[in-house]
Amino acid sequence: MVAVAPTTPAQEALQRLFSRPKPAALAPVAARQLAPSVPDTLDLPFFDDFSQQPYGLTDHRKWADNAVFINDAYGINPPTKGVATFDILDGSGHVYKHVSSSPAGADTLASKPIRLTPADVGVYLSFAYQPKGMSDDMPERADSLTLQLYAPGLGWISAWHAFPDTFRVDSVKVLKEKYFLQTPYDKISSSKDITTQFFKVIIGVSDAKFLQPGFRFRFINYATRGSADVLGKLSNCDIWNLDLVYLNKDRNDSDTMLTDVAIARPTQKLLKEYYAMPWRHLKNSTTAQREQLVNATGGTGVAITYSVGNLEATPTGFRAEFEASCVKGAASVQTKKYSGGANNIQADTTRTYTFNLPLNDFLNAPQANADSVAFDVKTIIFDYAVNPKLLAELRTNDTGVFRQEFYSYYAYDDGSAENGFGIFGANVTNAKVAVKYFSYLRDTLSGIYIHFNSTQDSGNMKPFKLAVWSDKGGLPDDDNMPYLEPNLTPRYDSLNTFTYYKLAHPVVVEGTFYVGWVQQASVMLNAGFDRNNCPENKMFVSANGYTWQRSVYDGQGALMVRPSFARRADYSSAVARNAEPRIRISVYPNPVRDELTLSLPDELREAPLRIEIFNLSGQRVCYETLASNVVNVARLPQGAYFIRLSRKEKNVGYARFVKN
Repeated sequence: MVAVAPTTPAQEALQRLFSRPKPAALAPVAARQLAPSVPDTLDLPFFDDFSQQPYGLTDHRKWADNAVFINDAYGINPPTKGVATFDILDGSGHVYKHVSSSPAGADTLASKPIRLTPADVGVYLSFAYQPKGMSDDMPERADSLTLQLYAPGLGWISAWHAFPDTFRVDSVKVLKEKYFLQTPYDKISSSKDITTQFFKVIIGVSDAKFLQPGFRFRFINYATRGSADVLGKLSNCDIWNLDLVYLNKDRNDSDTMLTDVAIARPTQKLLKEYYAMPWRHLKNSTTAQREQLVNATGGTGVAITYSVGNLEATPTGFRAEFEASCVKGAASVQTKKYSGGANNIQADTTRTYTFNLPLNDFLNAPQANADSVAFDVKTIIFDYAVNPKLLAELRTNDTGVFRQEFYSYYAYDDGSAENGFGIFGANVTNAKVAVKYFSYLRDTLSGIYIHFNSTQDSGNMKPFKLAVWSDKGGLPDDDNMPYLEPNLTPRYDSLNTFTYYKLAHPVVVEGTFYVGWVQQASVMLNAGFDRNNCPENKMFVSANGYTWQRSVYDGQGALMVRPSFARRADYSSAVARNAEPRIRISVYPNPVRDELTLSLPDELREAPLRIEIFNLSGQRVCYETLASNVVNVARLPQGAYFIRLSRKEKNVGYARFVKN
């Protein structure tokens, strides 16, 4: 999408880009095991389908850097769950400052050194890739995804790259690949849906200069960005997704199919419409259970869906089983197992299946007075043929875990912003954006969560009014606004997805109500827009500040605005608006294995300080008084973490670290 000068009429804009928050409903990092130590040079085979490492992070046992974004939200029909996404955001989720209108390297994914020898025969590297995916931004012709091979003593050598070539008038898109090794050649793919499929590539690594210890390979996306004519609009772009990276010997140039059946997409939610809602609203309302939870066909089950991909060239069968565990809200963790029976799937296809969990098993698992509740739903597939060369590696994609959370808020979005939404143009200083919600119980609205995207030079960090509307004939009622607070500003933090705006006075709601904002400037605020969940008749705009109508993007995604009914401010997945001023604390070593040292400035050395540590899912894993500047993190699982320091309930400092 090309930025439009502010002199044009007011208009809605769906930003073509996405940012990098951690979807809160995925299995937490804490559920994963610590990785073993890694040798300096790896042995064959090398395989990664990005299905097992912590969300957002590359597998440090295989890769030397951590700039790409590991996720299962941004690929369309991926071969297996999890992809590596390349974009123009750095590892902290901010736009690379060096990326401009001229092509420049952005994300890099480089393997650790691999032990090859001159005696190795049939060494091939294969992978699958997809341009654009769930993003609205197709890389331009100047953009590319590039593969380079490292020859010890000689350096990096280009082996392959792909780029969009032309866009024909009949909407057919053309993708060109260039191969540089051995006999160079071009390959062209064209169709209307090149952004919804994964293309397979296999490249021979037969030259003697590569066949020695210390061989490596790396992927780089070369990206461009447009001009910043519209403040707040310039954000992430030029998206590529990568999957099924496989390097091994004794292969051939037609070895692009894997003998494997894999979970391509695990369960995404248990609710029909909402992605999350307060447990007490569900438990105490049979209407909520009927409309949001109960399977519409049988009337007694909780429907879960999951997608499975057959990676081989022949049809095959497999079996499935499920586990449902109440991991929060029960007196102790309760797990029930269910058989999913036998299934068949055609060759080289992905298919979605449905299974019903018994309703009573679900509703009765938590304690009667539970406030916050969470269920882990695990899907396991087995009883199928697998490539014997990759037996251990391929087993990791047989299990998918989804965490359904019931906390203090309602949400349509899953916490991932594939796009950004806003209004810009002339005469938009009073434009309004509202999201419709329905509260199944009479309750007190205490705050609102909003996710704002990171943009170039923080161009969207301009004031706005936080608003709550009543309903009038299916539209927000400007004559009945129980809450309106001016001069608030967006915040962005890569580890804590949302900013929490506590209402200065509580608002009692029941039934239909609306939450959103009124603009105070012509800048596009660029709020997160989740493309994986698409509720209808929920998103409304008033571009002129007077007349309401459904957004032109209603039904195409979920605006990331969440009403909260927390009895107190819930910081487990948000950055509080009163967090400033904060001091960024230096920590070392980083990455750390056992003890982390905080380099505290003089103004933070006065006791007492409280320390909180959050993982990528926004869960607080540590909360205690800071006894010294050394913190023992040996028991924490591998992953990235965020530290917050506070004194007398005021946030005074923060830090980030990676645990090995």
